[in-house]
Amino acid sequence: MDTALATAEWQAFTAEYWGVAPARLEYAPRGPGGPGLQAVFYADRKGRLLLPPYQPHVPLGFRPTPTGAAYRIQRQWLETARLLVEDMLRRGIRGEVTFSPAVADPRPWLWSQFRVSPRFTNFIDFPFDLGMVDRAVRQHVQRAARAGFVCRRSDRLDEAMACLAGSEGRQGFSYGMTLAGLELAERLLGREQFRVYVGYAPDGQPATARVVLHRPGGRACDWMAGTIERYLPSGAIPLLLAHVLEDLQQAGAAGYNSCGADVESVAYAKTMWGGRLMTQYSILAYDFRPMKHLAGDMLRFWRRRRAAVRRHAPPAIPPSAAEGANHEPAACDATPSALGAPP
Repeated sequence: MDTALATAEWQAFTAEYWGVAPARLEYAPRGPGGPGLQAVFYADRKGRLLLPPYQPHVPLGFRPTPTGAAYRIQRQWLETARLLVEDMLRRGIRGEVTFSPAVADPRPWLWSQFRVSPRFTNFIDFPFDLGMVDRAVRQHVQRAARAGFVCRRSDRLDEAMACLAGSEGRQGFSYGMTLAGLELAERLLGREQFRVYVGYAPDGQPATARVVLHRPGGRACDWMAGTIERYLPSGAIPLLLAHVLEDLQQAGAAGYNSCGADVESVAYAKTMWGGRLMTQYSILAYDFRPMKHLAGDMLRFWRRRRAAVRRHAPPAIPPSAAEGANHEPAACDATPSALGAPP
């Protein structure tokens, strides 16, 4: 598993900060020489498997035997995935668990009556070329650079926190992260894996920040990002992301995972960077929290449907017009056309 989410350092941070226990699950139904499956979960005090807050996905690695036969690989996947499904049924899961895009076939969970939903993210492969990005993005990058914005890796975690807080307050959500939490992550992972990037305004003030999890040779994960509101139209956000991609490429990353493209407005913005849309599947059991989530989804769907019906409803017919439409004219009032004769 070529991601920082699978490292012992990340597991140590997650365990200490979120108070959950790492659960590394491994399956080899045919022994050492056969197919294998690994996944890094976390468990609560009741032993239920979960995905900690703001962790993009459960890292998972499937290793088939050396073969070029697609049907054998598929059969081996079903054989090993079934063992993971059985463990999830036995231990239970808490909340929504999203797998990495490495899971291309979620049928074993469907067959066990889990609720399976598609989620999406964008992959940008390296080498990265800014020339492949949408022209509007390049114009914003150039405008910010001409205005004097600069970007660099930073050890000023307080400046990054200020930018994260800007997005939290503006959009009404919380990462649940504190300055002490960022310091803990940097101490346990080291600055090579835990990379903090800050974009600065011409006067030296922090404008936007991005926290990325990196593992050399693997795909970097965009963990957290935020921008102070007054800098939103400046072009600082795409300027910083362009810098991040260039720096990760030089650091030996194989690519970049934007870690989410489900929100409509965010999806359009990420599409402009020319990455590949990837599907990742989330798994839900039928207990109280997922059912509450499902009820909320149903309510939001019906609200949107009602709004769509109202937007496209035909104009109301005035009462007089309605009466006239149902009134058959007398022969003396009818025109030749109304009587069926040629005009």
